[in-house]
Amino acid sequence: MIVLPAFALTLVLIYLVITGHYQKHWMEDFNVTLRFSEEQAGVGDSLFLYETAVNKKKMNLPAVCVKFGTSKHLAFEGQESGTVSDHFYRNDVMSVDGFQKVRRKLRFTCKKRGLYRIEEAELVSYDMFFVTPFVHRISVEAKICVYPSLISVERLIPLFRSLNGNLPTRVPLFEDSFAYAGVREYTSQDSMRRIHWKASARMGSWQVRTTEYVASTPVVIMLNLESPGVFTQEDLMEESIRLAYSFLYYFSVHGVTTRFVAAGNEKIRLEGDTRQQISSARYALATIAYDHVCCRGEEFVERELPGLHAGDHVILISAAGKKPMQQAVESMIQRVEQVTWVAPLLSGYGEDNEFREVSPAIERCLVKWGG
Repeated sequence: MIVLPAFALTLVLIYLVITGHYQKHWMEDFNVTLRFSEEQAGVGDSLFLYETAVNKKKMNLPAVCVKFGTSKHLAFEGQESGTVSDHFYRNDVMSVDGFQKVRRKLRFTCKKRGLYRIEEAELVSYDMFFVTPFVHRISVEAKICVYPSLISVERLIPLFRSLNGNLPTRVPLFEDSFAYAGVREYTSQDSMRRIHWKASARMGSWQVRTTEYVASTPVVIMLNLESPGVFTQEDLMEESIRLAYSFLYYFSVHGVTTRFVAAGNEKIRLEGDTRQQISSARYALATIAYDHVCCRGEEFVERELPGLHAGDHVILISAAGKKPMQQAVESMIQRVEQVTWVAPLLSGYGEDNEFREVSPAIERCLVKWGG
């Protein structure tokens, strides 16, 4: 009868010794890192989050649970291994033997622009008998910047034509037929008037003249992120940001001198070399917020007026357009060469309220964008 209690006590002691040893040493020479496969991406891109565990000791780790949280706008495949609320909480279990490196690739899709970070992870392990949990928090460093999506050229062509109609010679948004660059093969979309007859005869196939892009008038892109109405209408704000990014991108590609200013939760001002500017603009637009706008639209316009020049072509992107805003834009029309006001109206939100009555000056420069 005495043997059984002694045996049970021995087992308890063995369990306590093994568990105590495991608790003391399981995190020694063991590390987990998280890293995105790219530091930059666009909306809609599919990437990987690399989850790497390295065990540099002899002790086996039969079960380690790696828990971390990130934005729900990074949509991971197999989200059944996590929970989604305002954030997505991932929960992965792995077994790591002694002197082993385990690496997992977690595929996800970028659903919305933004700057996303993972700065902490929680490691949960269990004793050799899977009874007692041990929790350890570690610092990690994983960051990705998701840029806004570009609006396709096909959708922007009507808007480009509207701009081109305002300044047919000073701001050519398409090719300038007087700036000859070279030749290329003829396609069915080319006009017969562009055929280079001598080059075609020499090369034995139809060749057409190509032209360089010419732009001499500086363009100022102003992005106002004051939302019309009482509540912030995210679809309108996101479309405004996409429009600003698309303008910046296409002007940059064609070498147009561009200045960019925006007012959301903070003021953004970018100018300089267009190639460098687009990189800065991507980051700025990815991280901009509009939930608490720093100033009203008319205040934004009035603050920028002193910095505008008579020869500028201003592209104002603003879904907000009540009377004070219209009055500020009329002052801008009197100051600069050309103004084009692009007003995103995705679902007709606020169209009756914001633009029910406009002056002839505003009507001439207003383009309603029903993206």
